[in-house]
Amino acid sequence: MRAFFSIVVEPLNLALSALTTLTRFWAGWRGGAAAQAPARPIVLYEFEGCPFCRVAREAVSALQLSADIRPCPKGGTHYRPEAVRLGGRRQFPYLVDPNTETRMYESADIARYLYSTYGKRPAPIRLAPGLSALNALYSSLSLLPRLLFGQISYGRKSKVERPLELWAVEGGPRARLLREVLCALEIPYRLHTRSEPGRSLALVDPNTGASFASSFAARRYLLKTYGG
Repeated sequence: MRAFFSIVVEPLNLALSALTTLTRFWAGWRGGAAAQAPARPIVLYEFEGCPFCRVAREAVSALQLSADIRPCPKGGTHYRPEAVRLGGRRQFPYLVDPNTETRMYESADIARYLYSTYGKRPAPIRLAPGLSALNALYSSLSLLPRLLFGQISYGRKSKVERPLELWAVEGGPRARLLREVLCALEIPYRLHTRSEPGRSLALVDPNTGASFASSFAARRYLLKTYGG
């Protein structure tokens, strides 16, 4: 069965994920100079299959920021209720910035805030108030190849004492497959988008000491260790 998934299913997964990246013209791959790193990482309540959340994550990645991700898939019981309690609405993404005590909804507003506060430069034209709705619609269409993934909670069989660490960029096809599983299992993680030698894609679990540079191996590990 493992050979079947690695030889047949995995190439199909990668192809669909790459298509999702391509249809956004590689947004969130890299976007100019790195922003000023905040003293404490921003916190983002979101889920992988949400087109609005993707717009916010693209800004995080383009600015090479770190973010504490709180996955909130549909049916989730770990961070969805927390997000609703903090913000008062069942709406995603939801940003909490402990550095400025800022809390906000709306993906385009979040992206513009990040560019202004940490990037010290204007946001891309696609995030302008008059174009943000069109940008969100286009983000929705581009997610069609991965329509059913990263949206619904799988449940989780064991507690995650400490958030995992993920080095990845938003537009990476292999990174997307890994984020889908992290989201579905509601596993919190710190996202590092700033490149480091030997860590273009890496997952580290401080709870077990396990580390992976392979998306496929990391996903198998997560499902085996935390899968519901």
